[in-house]
Amino acid sequence: MANKVFLIPTPGAAIRASGLSHIDFADAYSGQADRTYVDAEQAARAVFADPPDMVKGLMALRNRIVAPFGLRASVDFRDRGLGKIDVFPIISSTSTEIVVGGDDKHLDFRIWIGIQPSQTGSEVTISTLVKINHLLGRVYLSVIMPFHKLLSRSLLQAALTRGDYASPHAR
Repeated sequence: MANKVFLIPTPGAAIRASGLSHIDFADAYSGQADRTYVDAEQAARAVFADPPDMVKGLMALRNRIVAPFGLRASVDFRDRGLGKIDVFPIISSTSTEIVVGGDDKHLDFRIWIGIQPSQTGSEVTISTLVKINHLLGRVYLSVIMPFHKLLSRSLLQAALTRGDYASPHAR
């Protein structure tokens, strides 16, 4: 069925591209877009563009909850010289995959987005990979997990059905 999002095994390419020394959590979702993305950066920008109100609300709730624990209320990861997708710095990028993410005291995370051409558009896969740095990271991950799953599916679903969306270098 077109535009349906499926939970899939974490792609080996995502694990290899993450650059994490070890991975404590990983998941992946995939779906068929109605359009053909020219590259993974364009697909990633579509994933993070104009998030649904539900996503904005959940992020605001998250920020209020984590602030007393000393976790960043808003992500302010520095550009590593490759640019950013939304607030996330690009860690690596090829035409078929892009990795964004950051390192924090409680955990390090990567979001991998890969594309594959298909007969009717692009297959888009998003994978989140996490390395936990200490107990607070483990607690944080267990608390946000239900929201993470909902957010990942929702953001990917929006990218699968999004109309024209051009990456800056494709304009």
